[in-house]
Amino acid sequence: MFSFLKFIIIASKLTLSKYSFLRILQILETKKINLSGNILDLGGNKNPRNISRFFAGNYFIEYADKFPQDDETISLDLEEQNTLSKKYQCICLMNILEHIKNYRNVINLSSDSLYDEGLLIGTVPFIFKIHNSPNDYFRFTKQLLVEELEDREFKEIKVINLGYGPFTNFYSSISDYFMQIMPLLNIFLLVPCIIFDKILYIFYKNFSNYYPLGYFFTAKKKN
Repeated sequence: MFSFLKFIIIASKLTLSKYSFLRILQILETKKINLSGNILDLGGNKNPRNISRFFAGNYFIEYADKFPQDDETISLDLEEQNTLSKKYQCICLMNILEHIKNYRNVINLSSDSLYDEGLLIGTVPFIFKIHNSPNDYFRFTKQLLVEELEDREFKEIKVINLGYGPFTNFYSSISDYFMQIMPLLNIFLLVPCIIFDKILYIFYKNFSNYYPLGYFFTAKKKN
């Protein structure tokens, strides 16, 4: 009960800051990971709302994007670029794979740019609205994520379902409409939706596996 109340408090604060429910779940998973060394956020930027800013630990992060917003961000096209000038202890793919038509190039680039035993961290949406940035091509299943990472010889692959079930997915869909005009209302909608999904889970243990809002994944590069 305490952990659930703690989650509601954190989720409420982030909701009032106009984060989507999927982004809130991604942030909470990110906060669990302690990093060190040099990190590259592919497709990310220095926006303070960027998910990669929520990692714990002492690390130095760089950003790479096709449309850099400052001189420090590396300019590269993830559809085509297949090499980087240096290697990293960790590479992040936070909500980027669905926007890249040649997404296998991004996975290959990540693998080639990691040190041995380096960590790949990413997140993707599944039951989520179309969001062009500038395009939106794919939705990935857990099975596909695992197989793609295995094909690139990653190990210790872990894919976490984000979300609770159909009620919170419904909440995720309608919350955007209230976010701009009445974010407080979203808090009162979120709690009962989570409770309804938890009730369903009592009767259908694997229920949430069939209704993921998104996925959060980690993997290590093999020696």
